Amino acid sequence: MEDIKKHEQIVPFKMARTLIKNNDKLTIGSAGGCSQIPGVFEKLIERNQISSDNPASVQNIVIVTDRDEAGTEAEFLKSIMDILQNREVSYDGELNNGIWLTCSVENGRQQEVCFKILTLIIPFEETGALETFLLNSVSKESDYDKKIIDAGNEFVENVDPERRYLTCRRYVTKAKFDVYFSIRTSVAQFNQRQDILKGVDWEKYLAVQECFKELANI
Repeated sequence: MEDIKKHEQIVPFKMARTLIKNNDKLTIGSAGGCSQIPGVFEKLIERNQISSDNPASVQNIVIVTDRDEAGTEAEFLKSIMDILQNREVSYDGELNNGIWLTCSVENGRQQEVCFKILTLIIPFEETGALETFLLNSVSKESDYDKKIIDAGNEFVENVDPERRYLTCRRYVTKAKFDVYFSIRTSVAQFNQRQDILKGVDWEKYLAVQECFKELANI
C-alpha cells in the first residue's frame, strides 16, 4: 500500500492517515478518545446516507477501542446500535464484539448502500486497557520478558503507596507499560508512546494475531 496522507485532519476524525492500493482506500483515524467514537461513527453513517455516488460510500467500518472499566462493553455496543436505529439503518443480527455485522442504508439517490461494521473491544476476555493486553501478549511469548513485566508491575503497584502521582488505575496501567518498555527499548531512546508501539513487530505475537484476525476479511 502507498501512504498518500500523513497525520492529516480528515473529517470526521481528529487525525487520520490514508493508505491506497489500486482502487482500494484505507483510512485509519483517531476519534480523540473512547467517548468520541459514537459521534465519529454517526458521521460515517451520515456520509453513506447523503452520498449520491456508491463508490464514495464507506464499505467497511472497524471500531477499535479498549475496555478499561468493567461493564462498559455492553454500554458501548448499545450506543452504536442506537445510532444504527436512529439513522434507520437495516442490519442482519446483533452487534457483537469481534463479529462483522452486515448493514444497509438508503443514500441520496434512494439507492441501497451496503456496508459492514466490526467492533474490536480489546482485550476480549478481561477488563483492562490495550496496554495490559499488549503486555500479556509479550508475556505469553517469552518467559524471560514475563519475569521483567511481573517485576515491573509489582514495582509500580508499590512504589507510590499514597497515590500522589498514580492517582487512578489508568495511570497505573500506563506506568506498567512504560516501565517494561523503558527497559526493553532503553537503547533506542523512544520519546513517545506511539514510537514504542511502532517499534514492536506486534504481528508476530499469537495473541495479537488472534485478536485482529477478522481484519483479514476487509
